[in-house]
Amino acid sequence: MSLVKSKPFTILLVEDNAGDVEMFLRAVEHELPRHDAEQVELVVAARAEGGLKILAERPIDLVITDIRLPGMSGLELLQRIHDMNRHIPVIMVSWVDAVDTAIEAVHHGAFDYIVKPFEKFDLAMRIHRAMRISEIFAEQRGSEVADPATLPFRNLIGNGPAMQKVKAMIDTVAKVPATTLIIGETGTGKELLAKAIHERSDEADGPFQVVDCTTFTEGIAESELFGHVRGAFTGAVSDKQGLIELGSRGTVFLDEIGDLPLNLQAKLLRVLEEREVRAVGSTEQRKLAVRFVAATNQDLAAKVKRGEFRKDLFFRLNVMVIHVPPLRERKEDIPSLARHFLGRYTKEFGKPIADILPAALTELIAYPWPGNVRELRNVIERAVMLAKQDTIDRSQVVNLLHADRHSSGSIIEEHLHLPYAKAKEKILEEFNRQYIQAKLNAHKGNVTHAASEAGLPRPYFHEIMRRYLKKEGD
Repeated sequence: MSLVKSKPFTILLVEDNAGDVEMFLRAVEHELPRHDAEQVELVVAARAEGGLKILAERPIDLVITDIRLPGMSGLELLQRIHDMNRHIPVIMVSWVDAVDTAIEAVHHGAFDYIVKPFEKFDLAMRIHRAMRISEIFAEQRGSEVADPATLPFRNLIGNGPAMQKVKAMIDTVAKVPATTLIIGETGTGKELLAKAIHERSDEADGPFQVVDCTTFTEGIAESELFGHVRGAFTGAVSDKQGLIELGSRGTVFLDEIGDLPLNLQAKLLRVLEEREVRAVGSTEQRKLAVRFVAATNQDLAAKVKRGEFRKDLFFRLNVMVIHVPPLRERKEDIPSLARHFLGRYTKEFGKPIADILPAALTELIAYPWPGNVRELRNVIERAVMLAKQDTIDRSQVVNLLHADRHSSGSIIEEHLHLPYAKAKEKILEEFNRQYIQAKLNAHKGNVTHAASEAGLPRPYFHEIMRRYLKKEGD
């Protein structure tokens, strides 16, 4: 989507405090990242009545209003704006003691709220997100889009309140060609959400290309992402398409975007904004038709403040955001998830296990699941592998959960005498060895299947095998 507009993006600010008006002006002028040809105009009214008069006289793309205003309140203004045009996003501004009122306003249709006193960066982030969404829906308004809600969620297990919200958000973002950011802890299933967005979008017939931002090494990262032409560097004996271009006419999933090296972030930003890619060694810009979905388990806003992540890339990603709840916050889904994994692994291992007993499910629900759904999956996998009867009972589950807690604690205690860096190296080495060996055992030595189950590219999985599963004497 191009950010170039034929007219300025007009923001109406309804605020009677001159100091706050000045803060808004500075945030718009200095903090908002914008395309060179994009203009933003800020129109100010001190009272709600004046704001309504401006809305009646000229097009407004976004309204920011204080809740406490002389005369008509901000909540009344929100209702009047919705009566005029429900497509105008409205951001409510409140003091700390009025946060409950601001949240109520969001429930009644406000786009977002911000609390005074606010930081310019936080304010700009929220304004930018509202601007982008306003543009996205303006482009889509009036177009015929198939209702993705009629499609089943094949791999997203659970129908508790938290997952219902996630599924509703997936249906929303799938309708528009906006970059989506998925935020969640490790093991929550962010890639499954990205696939669900892809399957419900207009790009569903195209490829789903995974780009793991944690695996890039210095020197080859740019070539892997953007491709290269023959002769671009030593060893470039032929032209090669990059991972992003391989996802053309489909979806590119940028996994763990927070780990992307800083030197690549500016180049990725250009790709996201211009929908063009230039291979290493080439002077040609090639157009892309692709949907981007990014994911992270990190606080990108905090990384921006530490100088570890580009502010402009963060603003570009932070438009359509899906927060994936950790498993401990959606425990009502644990029985469904456990039985789903039970069905998968009984079939895979050829074991006639009928069910998980209620007492065993109680133990699973009580456990805090620091490793989220991935940890639950691994527990059920091991329970099926070790089962000697036709049900999974409480004692089996307790033993497996206790073994997890005991082994993680004992490994740490075993290396407490070492310096931090050395102890971390030893613990990670043991984790890699045990994890890769377990995956190979589960798939009877089939590296391709083990790598796929682990969510790793086969060459990367094979490299871990080479490093950590060396035979004695090698």
